[in-house]
Amino acid sequence: MNSNYCNGILKIELPERIDANNANQFEQDLFLVPNLNDAQEIIIDADKLNYISSLGLRVLMKLQKKFKNVPISVINVSGNIYNIFDDTGFTSFLNVKKKLRFVDVDSLQVLGVGMYGAVYRINEEQILKVFHGINSENAIQSIVKTIRAAFVHDIPTIIPFEIVRTEKGIGMILELLNSEMMSTLMKNNPEKFDKYVSDMVNLSKSLANTQFEEDTLRSYKEMLLSRLDDAEKFLLPEEISTIKKYINAVPQRNTAVHGDFHAKNIMVMDEKPILIDMDEFSLGHPVWDIGNVHFIYQALPHADSEMIEDLIDIAGKIAWADFYIKMISFTFDEADEIWEKFFNGYFADYSQENKNKILELVEFYGNFKYITFLLDLCNADKDNPEKLENHVKHIRNFLAELEKKNIDELIKRLDLWK
Repeated sequence: MNSNYCNGILKIELPERIDANNANQFEQDLFLVPNLNDAQEIIIDADKLNYISSLGLRVLMKLQKKFKNVPISVINVSGNIYNIFDDTGFTSFLNVKKKLRFVDVDSLQVLGVGMYGAVYRINEEQILKVFHGINSENAIQSIVKTIRAAFVHDIPTIIPFEIVRTEKGIGMILELLNSEMMSTLMKNNPEKFDKYVSDMVNLSKSLANTQFEEDTLRSYKEMLLSRLDDAEKFLLPEEISTIKKYINAVPQRNTAVHGDFHAKNIMVMDEKPILIDMDEFSLGHPVWDIGNVHFIYQALPHADSEMIEDLIDIAGKIAWADFYIKMISFTFDEADEIWEKFFNGYFADYSQENKNKILELVEFYGNFKYITFLLDLCNADKDNPEKLENHVKHIRNFLAELEKKNIDELIKRLDLWK
């Protein structure tokens, strides 16, 4: 019986069949697996298993009873085998996970590609989101849980259907009928441009007005702070403390924050906007979402092109303006128009004086998208001293600019937010 033990986790591979002919031998082999008594977690891989009798189930029950204080999972279970586990009640005391179906994304239409994932069209009723850098089924399950919580609270969002494997990583199939990306509709229907921006405003406001029960979801601030967990490897303690101070200065709310709100993360179904890309959906102050809109449609288009090209290594391949169109779908001028109409629509009933004050606040907190992106780059390139030094340089440049602002004065402006 093949097994592998590493860092307290014991993985055991099951044979193709466990029946009356081999159940006794299987039991003997199972309880003689090296490091079984030392395991802090046991993972039973059923990838090869195509039949299991009641005798085989009894052996697994003996294992569970002997190691009742040790987490035991049965993974890569085929549909037929899962039904056996479920029908016999084993799913009530064992963590049984179905084998992920494989989907070939090379044959699918690409709807959009972002920094953290890609979206593909499977058919008229389904899309597939493949996550970059996430190869944990548990992490995807956490996103599914988040989406379901949003759906229950009447947030117009996608319906999770199935977690699958692809050659580009783990993905999630989502049911979305007869829909198109809002950014595509805005480009193809200029006469409806204002209408779609207005839909963005109304959707963003609905998030800010949707109350969740406390601790239903993680807070957006906690998510940002968690990105600093490994930052001590490349930033000074006082720099980390400064970033945390700015994040913690924003009061917590139990209202919805999408975390990456822009037209490419909104699908339109029957003329109604539907949120996708719910990876960062959380609870917090709406300044985080409006700051992200500013980052996408103002900070990026007006950023120094040499800095951007140096940062994301596109120099000599494609101009920053062209790369932005590929990434966001709009030209710099179109992005300006979106931001102006969005900001003025969102704060339509504010005085011009208060708009100006809030604009500075939104600009300030929009910069945290830069910083978190740079922190991700630092973690990705931690073994490349030259690239790491470059990323850290840009973080320090942004911090130097942020520290020129009077944070206490800025935070007072949150009181203007209705």
